[in-house]
Amino acid sequence: MTAASPGPQLFSHLGKQRSSFSRDRRRAFLLSLFGQAVILALVIYFTRSAIGHPPKIVDGAPDPRDSKLVFSGSNGGGGGNHELLLESHGSPPRASLDPQIVSPTVHLPSRIPKLLIAATVMMAPDVKFPTDRIGDPSSPFTKWLSDGPGGPGGIGRGCCDGIGPKTGPYVGDGTPGLVPMGKGVTAPEAIYSPEPSFSDEARKAKHQGIVLLMVVVGKDGRPYDIHVRQSLGMGLDEQAIETLKNWRFRPATLNGQPVATQIAVEVNFRLY
Repeated sequence: MTAASPGPQLFSHLGKQRSSFSRDRRRAFLLSLFGQAVILALVIYFTRSAIGHPPKIVDGAPDPRDSKLVFSGSNGGGGGNHELLLESHGSPPRASLDPQIVSPTVHLPSRIPKLLIAATVMMAPDVKFPTDRIGDPSSPFTKWLSDGPGGPGGIGRGCCDGIGPKTGPYVGDGTPGLVPMGKGVTAPEAIYSPEPSFSDEARKAKHQGIVLLMVVVGKDGRPYDIHVRQSLGMGLDEQAIETLKNWRFRPATLNGQPVATQIAVEVNFRLY
């Protein structure tokens, strides 16, 4: 009696399928592990290029000797004495938010008045200027003494009793409706302040430093009129401006009522 020939293996096909399935699972696991490692590496890279210090509101404005005065009054100021020559360079007289009695002038009085009262301009007393001759800090003219073609009263090309091209007893080319901080005016407070990211150009060059922005915070707590006071370049100025547009503030207040004011915001870009 001959031995029966071996028949087909019932589970041989299933065994091959299981082996192929295991290989596919291992391959998928390895690909997934590799992909997660790449993502983790990218996250670490961009995290190391983040800003080391969050943007902050700077107390006070930059030194007016370094650049043109931006704002020092409720809506800027202006004046002049109807003179032919443009206003001469100098510093405003004493700053005071009290009502003005004597307006500024670059000329010395021809005779001593009976009651000697110092000239003032209406702005926050904590705005400091270099102690040189009286004049317009925004004017480039230093070779002559002139109150400028504006007036009546004050220095500049505006009106009246202030310094600059605008109107009023204040100083500078200000925006209407602004109120200077100090004398009962509280400072705005940032309540939503996302951080900007590095530009590709700055990251590749490992360029870092500080961008100083001037911004008007409106009564609604939104930022307006953003411009660069201290530039960093390589796209970082633009990154800082675009991010600051999304900031939200608790606005400045005067006697409990919201008012618009101007502040400086410092954005510190640091690579780690």
